[in-house]
Amino acid sequence: MAPKTDDLTAEEFNSLLVVGNVPPNGSAPAIPVAHRDRLIALGYMVDLSDRLRMTTNGRVRIYAGQLGT
Repeated sequence: MAPKTDDLTAEEFNSLLVVGNVPPNGSAPAIPVAHRDRLIALGYMVDLSDRLRMTTNGRVRIYAGQLGT
């Protein structure tokens, strides 16, 4: 799980949710570039062939966020 120093803003967390809710064959989500860059740097998602994909760490972060941690 991500350390507490990697707290996300509400907007960044919402962008993470948007990417996590896109089906594998769905259209690419539109999120702010700054959010995309930070979430990739934190290891919560990756850019594969110009498509954002959630990582396992990203899914764990969503779960942790839903628990309020």
